[in-house]
Amino acid sequence: MPTSPETHTVTDSAQRDNTARCLLAYLEQLPMEMETRLELTLDVLRELPREATPEQALEALLSRLPTHDPEDYPPSSPPITREHMPAQYLGRRRSGIPGFASQWGWLLIVGLLLALTLLLHISQ
Repeated sequence: MPTSPETHTVTDSAQRDNTARCLLAYLEQLPMEMETRLELTLDVLRELPREATPEQALEALLSRLPTHDPEDYPPSSPPITREHMPAQYLGRRRSGIPGFASQWGWLLIVGLLLALTLLLHISQ
């Protein structure tokens, strides 16, 4: 039971959730145990103010990441550096034509496959 009223709004909570999800999405690509990922995420979130953006959280996380030897990584997945997942793309939706194509492109492919099937059926 809280002893004082909560001063944050629903928007603050949604932004905090989005920041935590972005941090976990970044950490899922690193070779570490789930407990370590969650501890790092919680440490970073406790350190930052409630209105912190995912970019600020990622900057704080990168300073806390443990260093790994290159031998820890399998040859099929090399070590991830900052350039692999820029903070400005974490948790953001694409916009414009690339966003439309990435969201609805599968429907176009299914439509084309159905049209080709129909054409093959009619030509027989």
